[in-house]
Amino acid sequence: MNYNVYELSKFGDERGFLIPIEQGNNINFDIKRIFYIYNTSSNALRGAHANKFSEFLIIAVSGSCKVLVDDGIKKEVINLDKPNMALYLNKMVWKEMYDFSNDAVLLVISNKKYNKDEYIRDYNSFKKIINKELTL
Repeated sequence: MNYNVYELSKFGDERGFLIPIEQGNNINFDIKRIFYIYNTSSNALRGAHANKFSEFLIIAVSGSCKVLVDDGIKKEVINLDKPNMALYLNKMVWKEMYDFSNDAVLLVISNKKYNKDEYIRDYNSFKKIINKELTL
């Protein structure tokens, strides 16, 4: 599975809601890095790369944004607009985040620490690599 959208369990009452994120339960990789993106203008483009080794779980904990995902077989735009909606991205998936709402906070959880050498930032290079992998 190269990417998947799924719903996280939420628990709540009149006091509010809680969404647990647990390694081994709704994250099937070891967590090595967590970061978030916020205060992003609606016309900004974030991402625009693929990662050779990193897997990600992306959640719009506040607000919304769109994520274009391309795994070399299909392209799809995912609208992240609920705090219990998670987007899993396997390695070698091209991603572009855009159309951020004013209140958007995008939480990103990864199985790898940051390594600039694993990033593929040129879409044509990504397509060449992924097409080569698909024909093996």
